[in-house]
Amino acid sequence: MSEKVASPQPASEAIFQQAFDFLEAGRLEDAVARFDMVIARVPGAAAPYVCRGDALQLLQRFEDAIESYDRAIALDGDVPEIYVNRGVALHSLGKFDAALVSTDRAIALDPGYAEAWSNRGNALRKLHRHDEALQSYARAIALRPDFADAYVNRAGAFEELDRAAEAIANFEKALELAPNLLEAKQHLLWGYMQGGSETERIARLAGEVADAGGRTAAAVLRARKTLSDFRIQHDREQAEYLANHGHGFAGLAEAQSTFADIQSRHGREIAGKPVAISDKEVDILARFYEHVIRCPLTASFGPCLSPANDWAAIEDRYFKSAPEMVVIDDLLSPEAMADLRTFCLASTIWRKDFQNQYFGTFSEDGFMSPLHLRIAAELQMKMPRIFGAHRLEQLWAFKYTSQIGRGINVHADFARVNLNFWITPDDANLDPKSGGMVVYDVPAPAAWGFDEYNSSSDRIFEFLKENRAGSQTIAYKCNRAVLFNSNLFHETDAIRFKTGYENRRINVTYLFGKRFK
Repeated sequence: MSEKVASPQPASEAIFQQAFDFLEAGRLEDAVARFDMVIARVPGAAAPYVCRGDALQLLQRFEDAIESYDRAIALDGDVPEIYVNRGVALHSLGKFDAALVSTDRAIALDPGYAEAWSNRGNALRKLHRHDEALQSYARAIALRPDFADAYVNRAGAFEELDRAAEAIANFEKALELAPNLLEAKQHLLWGYMQGGSETERIARLAGEVADAGGRTAAAVLRARKTLSDFRIQHDREQAEYLANHGHGFAGLAEAQSTFADIQSRHGREIAGKPVAISDKEVDILARFYEHVIRCPLTASFGPCLSPANDWAAIEDRYFKSAPEMVVIDDLLSPEAMADLRTFCLASTIWRKDFQNQYFGTFSEDGFMSPLHLRIAAELQMKMPRIFGAHRLEQLWAFKYTSQIGRGINVHADFARVNLNFWITPDDANLDPKSGGMVVYDVPAPAAWGFDEYNSSSDRIFEFLKENRAGSQTIAYKCNRAVLFNSNLFHETDAIRFKTGYENRRINVTYLFGKRFK
């Protein structure tokens, strides 16, 4: 908030205070409406415009926020906080040059404004001016040595420069200053994961980010008072699984009953729609989400990768294929498969809902354990020409509604090598000829950015058609992996699995290396 901006006239102070209270409480639409009332009564006051801009920015109405900040500047152009907030909105719109100009104006007005220097570094990073960004972060930290966010931002710049040790040191410093700073924990988890060491630290961080995810899920539920119908179905099924497999806890039975009541009231047809939930139901389910389970794995057995495979021969087949792709059956040993499957079924870390009725969990959600790291290390050891030169950059898993017809849309990934494998038993698949994935033989153009190769389906298919791309469909099979150049476009094949929690299709993805490094 911009506390240095003068308050409106006394006649409207009560409404202004109410609006500000709404803003602080997250009632953003109500806050905007009240600030509009103050502006109508006192059009010459800058403060309501600033706070209105803050509320609009939290609503992600960035253009409207900038307009509100501009009105405030026209009334009182000597307040640096307005320019900083305006710069943040411009940054959110991808207007990094304009964000830099706005932030520099704030610094000109107040050279000791540490937040402005940190935000300046953020804009410079987006403009690929990393040396200048590091200088800005250093200035912010010199002004405020306890500024944890500046350490996080500087660490991000070091990450982008592949200066891993300096990145980790800055994230650790941020966490020392702010022990609950989730962003620092997530990035530390990535950093240590990529290094393949510090197993105990990784396990502890994974648990902490998972717990934070549970608190966030509960807070979102309390604010929205809705859940998607496919989320309700999944979480009811998982609650029943937990109760039946020795993972009970206080409140689990009540959550089971509540999920069942909601489904009974609204019907079990899954249409991807939000379902309204009563205040009492919200309270019960929020407590359920706050109790996070990460099924503990010790990885105390033998090899994770199947010892029956000829890994050198698989590596040869990969490099001889055009494009680079090979299918591997019996990827994991039976013990590793059983442990990983238990982890995926029991852990309540499936935090991300996707439009096509599936759920994702990523390393930063707590999808991490010694087992995950052992699988990566063995891949690098068994197939060094494919994996050895590349760090583990990311890993995730997706879990699907059983008969949605489709899953992840066509896309490429930001890595060099992609390993995708499936862990749901074969007898869950109602169509053995499908349920897997489709890989196209034309890669994403080098000039395309993340949004273009990852989410622009229409443009991707137009590009594939123009380039007369062929494709290969790999049928679903439990413990089957598809290893391919991550720059190849790929998508989920049609899905038709049996209903029931343990029949849900689950795929796991490991990404190694940078896209073009």
